[in-house]
Amino acid sequence: MKRKGLWGGLSLFAGLWAVSAWAATSSLKATVIDRYGNQHQVDKFTFQGRQDLEIYVEGRRRLVALVKVARLRFEGERGDEEQRVALTLRNGDRQVGMMVTGGSSSPHQDAVGGGSSGRRFAGVTDLGPFFVLASDVREVILRHPSGEKPPVEQVLKATVITVEGQRFEVQDLRFRGKQRLDFFKGRNKRFIPLTKVERIDFEDGGMGDEFRLITSTYWSGKTVMGTVEASTVRFSGETDRSYIERVNQAFTGSVGSGPFAIGMHRIKHIRFRDSPDEETSEQAIEGPYIIAD
Repeated sequence: MKRKGLWGGLSLFAGLWAVSAWAATSSLKATVIDRYGNQHQVDKFTFQGRQDLEIYVEGRRRLVALVKVARLRFEGERGDEEQRVALTLRNGDRQVGMMVTGGSSSPHQDAVGGGSSGRRFAGVTDLGPFFVLASDVREVILRHPSGEKPPVEQVLKATVITVEGQRFEVQDLRFRGKQRLDFFKGRNKRFIPLTKVERIDFEDGGMGDEFRLITSTYWSGKTVMGTVEASTVRFSGETDRSYIERVNQAFTGSVGSGPFAIGMHRIKHIRFRDSPDEETSEQAIEGPYIIAD
């Protein structure tokens, strides 16, 4: 019994230490309203140890920075694995999507922590470290500094050329919901900010290759080489949704009036357009266009 109590105490201490460590890097403040109507004033506010939210809009993964959010409201039930979430942004825009909140769900590869503990909001209150499961939250109101303008994110426009030679003019191009491309330099994981890149060239490889060599050319003329994960093999325990997302939705955006998605193994070149108003000779293709095997 003593040993069981000791392990329980250590687990609780480890959990509180993790919450404190995650919160240490965040300057966000929020009012968290749980499903019972209780309000919690939270400083150093984070979700899964991060300062962004992972939502799905029309089936496409998006990462929304909390610094852009004025408030968010969950519209599902506590036991739902996924809940409809309505985001009100600081610039007045509104986004509605689905968000994984269930405790038995497995987090995305970029998420911090494990699925067994559930997705959670965390931070610090006057009483000490604070965390609450996302499934127990009804609403979050972010408290941003008075007079501070929300950050403006550049809408990336690019020409995506496939290994078969197809060309697509894509708007709001993202890699797994982010405006950065994760890659490996040797065994070290790095990232490339897509806003600073002129072009990305992918070396030829077989459809079953696990990695592909890339060369990224910045607008400054600097070049960076590395490898990106491009495996089409299904991993053990991988769900249908996570497999489709990983293999066929590495890059997403919009083409014409619909969504666009393509797998890492299908890309030959990406050419970014320097100016948001720059015109191209390619005619827009009406979507949706999802390039899948």
